Amino acid sequence: MNPAKRLWKDRLAAHTRLVARYTFYAGQSGFFLFLFVAFIVSSYLYGRTLERIPDDFPYAVVLACWLAPFMAVSPIRTLLKEADLVFLLPMEARMGAYFRGALLYSFVTQGFAAVFAVSAGMPLYRHGSGSEALPYVALVLFALALKFANLLGGWTESSFVRAGNRASFRAARWLADFIVLYSLYRYGFVAGGIAFVAAFALMGGWSLRSRKLPVNWPYLRLKEASHRTTLLLFFNWFVDVDDLPNRVKPRRLLSRLANLLPLRKDNAFRYLYALTLLRSELFGIMTRLTLLALIILLAVKGTWLFAGVYALFLVVTHVQLSALVRFHRHSVWPALYPIPAAQRPAAAARVALAAQLAQAALLALPMFRPDVFAPWLPALPLIGGAAAFAFRSRGGRSAKDKR
Repeated sequence: MNPAKRLWKDRLAAHTRLVARYTFYAGQSGFFLFLFVAFIVSSYLYGRTLERIPDDFPYAVVLACWLAPFMAVSPIRTLLKEADLVFLLPMEARMGAYFRGALLYSFVTQGFAAVFAVSAGMPLYRHGSGSEALPYVALVLFALALKFANLLGGWTESSFVRAGNRASFRAARWLADFIVLYSLYRYGFVAGGIAFVAAFALMGGWSLRSRKLPVNWPYLRLKEASHRTTLLLFFNWFVDVDDLPNRVKPRRLLSRLANLLPLRKDNAFRYLYALTLLRSELFGIMTRLTLLALIILLAVKGTWLFAGVYALFLVVTHVQLSALVRFHRHSVWPALYPIPAAQRPAAAARVALAAQLAQAALLALPMFRPDVFAPWLPALPLIGGAAAFAFRSRGGRSAKDKR
């Protein structure tokens, strides 16, 4: 067997075992039951919403916005490791089978997401198009073709030398996906196919005129580390992930917030964890959760539904921020300074609490809309803050006792 192909199979098998193990723990926590209940509830609300949609509803625009992220976000899981930059780089000419396997694996896994997105949009599409709606199978095949084209575009994007070119190419792919999907759902299969071919030709011409590397090893390794960190952070909701990597981002402007802490010995660990939160993937996850929560809270109507969504996102954020205390636990650097190690869990808990209180205050702003507000609703962030304080305090004390 080709050594590159064998290497890919071995790494894919190890990756599959890792995902299967942590997925088992996620299932034990009741996560899949939660997904099933969320699916039932969202399906019911989806059906009720379709009954109220007016005839002039811009369903093609909504469907294009819904499907574009599933098409455009096309990471290629290469499963590369840090040592590959040394040991595999000299074998670049013989690594074709390895990267073809990575492309196929990415297509298969992301293809399921594309099929789900098309399936979820079918009721809205049929409601808006009526008898003129295209067959479900045709839409699925079109979506899979578009997804594969985006994966090829993602590989091309990774080969660009300059980061600015990669960003421009990525933005163009997003725009092209929206135009192709809008043409498909608004004007039919022929218009969508013409837009698809035109976009593919334009992006291909852009690629030919750009400066590229055959394989951009450092960039692919960086992206693979990012995908792995995101996956392990997700599983960290359910179980303590031992091999969770630490990915640091500069975020120089945000990092200045940590300088607001007084310069004292007892603030050393608090300063460390404040910088850790601001410069790690946890901050990105919390930011995305907060933005998603704001969008939903601005859209929902009804006091109790608002309260349920608000509480749900506070709980999800609390679980995510619980991972903060596990950073730096194996680092030797804090042990070199005359700072009591027992301060570490409490400092991490206080930083996580401050972040969660800031989120609770921000998410409380939409509650003052007339169609949502109730006299008891302002007590919700107070209750959420008190609960977060109680859980963080108990977590900090229990972690301290374990030491």
